[in-house]
Amino acid sequence: MFLKINHKTKYKYERPFLSLTQSIKLFPTKYRGIKILNWDVSVKNATIGKKIIESNGDQTVIAHTSKINKNSEIVVTGEVETTNNNGIISGYKENLNPLVYLRETDLTKSDSGIKRFVSKLLVKNKKKNKLSFAHSLNSAIYEYIKYSTGASEISTPAIDIFNSKKGVCQDFAHLMISSSIYAGIPARYVVGYLLPSDKNSQATHAWVELFFEDIGWIAFDPSNNSCTNERYLRICSGFDSISAAPIKGVAIGSSDEELDVKVSVQQIPQQ
Repeated sequence: MFLKINHKTKYKYERPFLSLTQSIKLFPTKYRGIKILNWDVSVKNATIGKKIIESNGDQTVIAHTSKINKNSEIVVTGEVETTNNNGIISGYKENLNPLVYLRETDLTKSDSGIKRFVSKLLVKNKKKNKLSFAHSLNSAIYEYIKYSTGASEISTPAIDIFNSKKGVCQDFAHLMISSSIYAGIPARYVVGYLLPSDKNSQATHAWVELFFEDIGWIAFDPSNNSCTNERYLRICSGFDSISAAPIKGVAIGSSDEELDVKVSVQQIPQQ
């Protein structure tokens, strides 16, 4: 499948900043099944440094502007060819031991309620392997949480989501990570693009990857009860939504900011 991405992020600051430094991870992950035809990341009025490959494989650039301004704009355009790998992430180069992803964060901690939820699934799947359990967990979280915008914030932890039973893709992902870690499966948060299935769907998306010794990383999307396929484009990953944020910045001399994001993911004709 051929996908075309247009992603524009605008920041408007209450007062002019004296300088702005941003870490940007808006580059497609390189692994088997992804062919990057063209890709460009630009930042208005900024100088962009050389691309850095982080230990987890993320591609990162630092953009810096010292021009006094009240606005910042990051524009991403690109075209890629994707294939359906049934969620299997093979050929991806990174230096981190997968076991580091057994570490909980404030957003992925489990409590007694989550532990009971997972324990019941483990009992039901005790005669099956971890991969079969992961598929069951993916479906169980999909059925447990009602997709609801405005029911959570970026800092809402998995425990609160489990109790409210409402959330968006990041919340499904946090609960999946929390549950997987309790079950002894390394899990990480992934940010990327998703070709919408309808006009109401969002093009930016979050899902999870779980590690299995005999296979490697496999990507699950609990908010859609599926593994990833050719409609997904992976960008970056981390321990949770904050760790995996594709844009992080520090503005000197300013205060509150307003954010405006426009994203378009389209299928284009075969080239």
